[in-house]
Amino acid sequence: MKFLKIALAATALTGFAASAQAQDTGAYVNLGAEAVEFDSYNVTARLGYQFSENFSVEGQGSFGVIDDEIEGFDVGVDNSFAAYVRGSLPLNEQFSLFAKGGYHFTKFGVEGNGFDESLDVDGFAFGGGVEYMFDDVNGLRADVTFLDSDDNTINGADFSGTAETYAVTYVRKF
Repeated sequence: MKFLKIALAATALTGFAASAQAQDTGAYVNLGAEAVEFDSYNVTARLGYQFSENFSVEGQGSFGVIDDEIEGFDVGVDNSFAAYVRGSLPLNEQFSLFAKGGYHFTKFGVEGNGFDESLDVDGFAFGGGVEYMFDDVNGLRADVTFLDSDDNTINGADFSGTAETYAVTYVRKF
């Protein structure tokens, strides 16, 4: 429920009136909310460039706003940065599917009971989702991303593996 409230607030805050003509290529931005698999939440922003209707590149930055409490410890993402190559499959003028792959740098934080540690994780990132455009420049995007990591430990506890994120973002094309 927290995720839905954050996503709706981010979408409402960034609602722009349509004012430009349709473009198949060009710059775009996303702003919204992202949930990490263990119920912590981030504000996420993306900046991308679409070279054709099927190919784009994008950079993403996410900052933790709500941590999850696990056995008395606050666990969450402090920040995350990533770069992706994205392939899109338009199904019609408004609706498209996409897949993305790239690399991420993520900093997780763990606090509580006198314990305050962070873990820097980096690795391959991949995912996919859907995008729905209300008009030529405004839309919504929903996606899932898998963040891979290897050999990451805090005090001997192994945090290697894959974490999932789920995002809902407002889309603005320029």
